[in-house]
Amino acid sequence: MNPTESTPQRLQYGERPTYPGMYLGLFHGRNNRKENMDDWGFAGPVLGPLIYCHTTYMAHVHLYFVNSQDARACCNSGHLAVNLEVVEDMIHFEGAYYGDWTVFYVSPEECRRPDDAFRKKPRINMHQWHDYLKSVPNPDEP
Repeated sequence: MNPTESTPQRLQYGERPTYPGMYLGLFHGRNNRKENMDDWGFAGPVLGPLIYCHTTYMAHVHLYFVNSQDARACCNSGHLAVNLEVVEDMIHFEGAYYGDWTVFYVSPEECRRPDDAFRKKPRINMHQWHDYLKSVPNPDEP
């Protein structure tokens, strides 16, 4: 990273990443595994960009980050490889439990657009990646 680049920031699910690549998005969060959910819960972090995301026996999610700056910003880890634990079918991350997660690819065209000061209505930099599939035609449907 050169001195003109900013330190990577952890994103919340729904925010557009700045760089293209593969990401893990956590959502439908709760603070306690036994919490009675009347709603969808809260949005969690977006972790990445990643080289890979691998699940073992639905007990661990293994992540491998593209660079150490993003691993540090996302998971407070100095290592590229980070392991997340799955507890009672939820990913446990930093004291919260997430019932849903998605692995998604962000193309260069989908990255966060620069903030601008000249538009009366600013650009929207939010995107629910699991809703993307609703907009893509299914080739199996007539």
